[in-house]
Amino acid sequence: MGKSFTDSLKLNDGYRIPLMGFGTAGLKGREAEESVAYALEQGYRFVDTSPNYGNETDVGKGIHTALNESIKREDLFVLTKVEREDMSVEGVRTSLEESLERLNLDYLDLLIIHAPDDDDAVNIDTWKGLEAVLESGKVKSIGVSNFTPDNLGPLLENAAVKPVINQVKFAPGTIDWETKEYCESRNIFIMAYSPIKRGKLDSDVIRKLAKKYHKTPEQIALRWTIEVGTIPIPRSGNKEHIRDNADLFDFTLTEDEIKEVNELI
Repeated sequence: MGKSFTDSLKLNDGYRIPLMGFGTAGLKGREAEESVAYALEQGYRFVDTSPNYGNETDVGKGIHTALNESIKREDLFVLTKVEREDMSVEGVRTSLEESLERLNLDYLDLLIIHAPDDDDAVNIDTWKGLEAVLESGKVKSIGVSNFTPDNLGPLLENAAVKPVINQVKFAPGTIDWETKEYCESRNIFIMAYSPIKRGKLDSDVIRKLAKKYHKTPEQIALRWTIEVGTIPIPRSGNKEHIRDNADLFDFTLTEDEIKEVNELI
């Protein structure tokens, strides 16, 4: 899976999503603005943010800095989230309008619930809000984050539109196979956040593969997330790391190597 940085995947609603995104959690102010602009100049076309990150305005500035004759808004995929305090039909509408204003955009490519509420009724109500803004045309696709099968079951039973993705923590040694298999069986992609920093990158397996392929442990981890069918969204404020994180498409892991990484605990 994934032969080129420009590859994309078809979501269950027919829209396409880039193979890998650029995460912005923890990036603020000028660092966020410059990192987003630089990532887009390096070929990234998918940017992930959130009201909780406190950087949507900066991310928006970075996006607009990068827009030019060769990088158009329609070429980009922008994702943001609905936070706990906005989990209601009206809350979703308000959250969306505020995010669009901060990002200085007319629409989002993907809007997701950042985390499930303990009450299924709240999750279902919030999902109805996402379905409503989907109809408005200000959002192209909708999804969830940090949802387990127990959270997803009631939501899917009451949903008119199925989530296109479930964004979860996913890295070598940090794998929820049950959720991954549940989502994939329902044609819902897993998007991998924290695909590097919380992984088992100091393991003998990762070091061995890094040496074999002349790559960094981080590059091995990111390539693995792609090989197992997830969409990684690494973040960095370091230009060298931003470039390195995209340099994943001149090698592939073998089935046995993928299995070795799968088995890290």
